[in-house]
Amino acid sequence: MAIRLSREEILSGGIVRTMFLLGWPMMLSSLLQTLYNLTDMFWLGRLPAEEAKIAVGAINFTWPVVFFFISFAGGLGRGGIPIISQYIGSNQREKANHYTGQIFGVVLIIAIIMAVVGSTFSYPIFRAMGAKGEFLKTAAEYGSIIFLGLPFMFIVMGGGSVISAEGDTVTPLIISGTSVVINIILDPLLIFGMGGLPKMGVLGAATATVIARIVAALWLLYLLLKGRLRLKPKLKDFKPKWNSVRFILRVGLPSSISQSAMAFGFVVIQTILAHLPNPELAIATYGVANRIVNMMFVVVNGLASSVTIMLGQALGADLIERAKKIAQTGIFFMFYLLLIASGIIYIFRRPIIAFFVPNNPDIIESAGIFLSIVLIGIPYFGIFRVITSILTGSGHTMQSMIVSITRLWLLRIPLAAYLSFGVITIPLIQTVLHGLNFGAMGVWFAMAISNMVSAGIGGIFYFKGDWQHKIIKRKRPISPEI
Repeated sequence: MAIRLSREEILSGGIVRTMFLLGWPMMLSSLLQTLYNLTDMFWLGRLPAEEAKIAVGAINFTWPVVFFFISFAGGLGRGGIPIISQYIGSNQREKANHYTGQIFGVVLIIAIIMAVVGSTFSYPIFRAMGAKGEFLKTAAEYGSIIFLGLPFMFIVMGGGSVISAEGDTVTPLIISGTSVVINIILDPLLIFGMGGLPKMGVLGAATATVIARIVAALWLLYLLLKGRLRLKPKLKDFKPKWNSVRFILRVGLPSSISQSAMAFGFVVIQTILAHLPNPELAIATYGVANRIVNMMFVVVNGLASSVTIMLGQALGADLIERAKKIAQTGIFFMFYLLLIASGIIYIFRRPIIAFFVPNNPDIIESAGIFLSIVLIGIPYFGIFRVITSILTGSGHTMQSMIVSITRLWLLRIPLAAYLSFGVITIPLIQTVLHGLNFGAMGVWFAMAISNMVSAGIGGIFYFKGDWQHKIIKRKRPISPEI
């Protein structure tokens, strides 16, 4: 089997095997993306002490806002997956090519608007978030450059999702990997002024990131326009057409809203933790333990995204039974995979935590309690994640948005706020916790409960069965290639 799966292989191959073959490049790509910020922090942390403190703090401070914008682009690209995958499944490649160009055009227009707004109002935005003095100046200057690079970032992220919908998850991985390497090379050169270049400090880190994104975006566009990929849009396809744009927005906007709401929701969770009696321990616990949980999510998101692609193509080909089998297999496989993984992490939770913070027994103890609670809900998160992928792959993104927003904004955040500020007092639990402030425990319980309940809410939409109906119209008979 080829590294880049064909339509026929996706529509007829073993489900679990195809999930992994499509999913591993997306898993690796997610890991590579984390290297952008880690690389910046690594080199900026080697500036003089006071300068390093401000620089590292500034890039972390700006990240929630940048992530909010990125989530919008990622959601729009993810919303384009059902359109492309269903047209590929129905063997209407001209339509798939047309909508590829249209999605790129829409993403680029939105990105330019966001870039102008973000760069122009970076100072007011970060001042409103509480930054002051030199810290505000550094954060705003770093953010303004990153904002200017949003169009290129959007092209890479949104374009990667569109290309993946066709079954080619390797090309986005190669482009992202190259972009990361460029960033790693440029960071020390621009931050410290090596090789005759001026010393730019934190601005050098931002500039290196943008240059790396520009190279990746131009490479991706070159491959598309030169017909080097399976999707071959023509120049005319990039010119927005209202009917096509309206269809893209109808399908893609719910995903964008969902992703953006999720990004902002996690900022609210951090804010709740920051207002607890022992905020330093709570935030450190969340940062360390949640990073361990997120290692599982790299696998989860890769496999769930492959379900989106497989289901979309099956529905496009009118293979309803195949689509049902993909959905059922994805749900059960993800649940049991995460059940086993959660059990392993629970057993070895202390040594795993100690690997990250070996000299801090308070965080080891607190993060161990975090994992003991949160891991209970992780297998149910797997169900939630696959069901939202099923709804997205079928094009019913509004239902996916409802489930996602309910999980975070109607369940997790209200529960976290309700439980974390001492509204509920249970002496038995406080005794078991050995004096740990119940406020932090409220957030951990809210995380577990929200995952479990949202799996049930997702199940309602799953059994409702709307996802078994595709969103595209077939205008000619499907070629019997499979």
